[in-house]
Amino acid sequence: MSINEQILKIVKNPSFDNIFPVEMIKALEEKNGKDYLETMALMSAQIKLLLKEEVHQGDYKLKKQHSLTPKSTIVETTISIKEKYNKYKQQLLLGLGEAEEYKKLCVEHPELQVKLQPKYNSIREKNTKILGRIKAIESILDNKSAY
Repeated sequence: MSINEQILKIVKNPSFDNIFPVEMIKALEEKNGKDYLETMALMSAQIKLLLKEEVHQGDYKLKKQHSLTPKSTIVETTISIKEKYNKYKQQLLLGLGEAEEYKKLCVEHPELQVKLQPKYNSIREKNTKILGRIKAIESILDNKSAY
């Protein structure tokens, strides 16, 4: 993922000297409207890139915000949890496809069953663990008052 040109324009603006992520989010919202979740996800990814690269533009350096407001912390936590949730769902879908293919191969080629059964068992166990992680995250996301 590369840094968005619109983000770089905001960063280069002289009025944004040593800005913090919350200010960048507000600036992007002013330009693009109030699709808050998409804006937050985009900004989260872009801010991580900027911080990782320690991007310097003139006298500007993006600084980590040490005193995030509780609302900002909750939003960043929610985005982080949703990113993890989506990653686990992708892993589970991949694992389910793999398990299904092992099963199909065993039916089509019974002579391979001895060789494929341990792989099938392993991926099923892995899928069960991933499903547990997904359920834990869903319980957190369903109970928003928990954080």
